[in-house]
Amino acid sequence: MKRLIILLMLIAGSFALSAQTGLFNLSYAIPIEEADSLLALSNFYTTNIDENLVRYYPKDSDLVEAILVFLEPQTRYVIGWFIKYNPDNTEENDAFVLQALQDLHGKTNHYDEETGQLIWFLSTTRTVHIMYADDNSLTVLYYDSYFAEIFRIQDQPLTPENPESN
Repeated sequence: MKRLIILLMLIAGSFALSAQTGLFNLSYAIPIEEADSLLALSNFYTTNIDENLVRYYPKDSDLVEAILVFLEPQTRYVIGWFIKYNPDNTEENDAFVLQALQDLHGKTNHYDEETGQLIWFLSTTRTVHIMYADDNSLTVLYYDSYFAEIFRIQDQPLTPENPESN
């Protein structure tokens, strides 16, 4: 009986990990159609859908420049996303984003001095990275190292160490 209860708890925990929700209510492992609906509700639109990448742009916001959603090609499920904020945003805007991340993922994070980024470890492969890009824009990357080869833009890997590849 104890084994059954433990097994059920592990299964429930794995479902919780697979549906980790982040900024813009996007979650890992949701179909692209659901992600598209969520972003449409936040007034984002897309002009092109590639095999592994969908680019979204705001209709009426100056705070976000773009959101890139990465897809697993066979299932068309979300495996990660990248948010690039406007470099002209104020410190208050950036502080709001940081607070939203802490509200979603907790205050426990890791600061990597070498890359200048805060990292939240969501699972053994999934992480959230926040840092400033070279143009002084705040960026947030929801990354899954299991699909590292898909996090590429223009033949350059988009990794936590290389957020400028967009």
